[in-house]
Amino acid sequence: MTPNKIPLNLNILVVAGATREPIDPVRFITNYSTGTMGYAVANTARNAGHKVTLITGPTHLKQPCGIKTITVITAQEMFKAVKARFKTADCVVMAAAVSDFRPEKYYANKIKRSSGMRVLKLKKNPDILSWLGRRKGNRLLIGFCMETSNLISNARKKMRLKKADLIVANRIDARPACQLLGRQSSFGPGVTTVFILGPERQSMELENVSKQKVSRILLEKIERLWYKNQGN
Repeated sequence: MTPNKIPLNLNILVVAGATREPIDPVRFITNYSTGTMGYAVANTARNAGHKVTLITGPTHLKQPCGIKTITVITAQEMFKAVKARFKTADCVVMAAAVSDFRPEKYYANKIKRSSGMRVLKLKKNPDILSWLGRRKGNRLLIGFCMETSNLISNARKKMRLKKADLIVANRIDARPACQLLGRQSSFGPGVTTVFILGPERQSMELENVSKQKVSRILLEKIERLWYKNQGN
């Protein structure tokens, strides 16, 4: 809610989940993102009365009711969907874990073990957050980052380079996420610890909280920042 309790009705575009970059018909490059954070933001924004559009990579989560949802698989598909919808958005929450790279070549037939070792050459995927930052205009742009070290300095750098208004910074364990099942992890539905970084070096730490709580606090910050930017 805004400082004077004036309800807002924003068009919020939420981008969530991982992308998958195919190698052959049965293999792909991806990451451990489950989409939980992005879906929490989408549901919280809808419950607050905002109009929400969700663009999501593959996930096992149930599609939320009352939210227009677009499903994609690859980073290029996600980029195309974002470009088609960001112009009507007041705020873009880029919570997706987009694969930075994709295979240079797609093999139409399954790569057989008997064929021996292969070198998998990669090329860069589009940097969706940077593209949005260069074109955001009066829109709010919310970014996310995960780091194994130098969390705050790397998050600040990303915030500056991508021209984000807020960034949610997650510190992740150096071990693979599959070894952390049942423990605190930035991936999945469990509790997490994040920093929300804002303008003028503002920072808020949320320690051992649910992603639903993170989404509620993040939405409050979005609403206040929007209200402030409108000159109120």
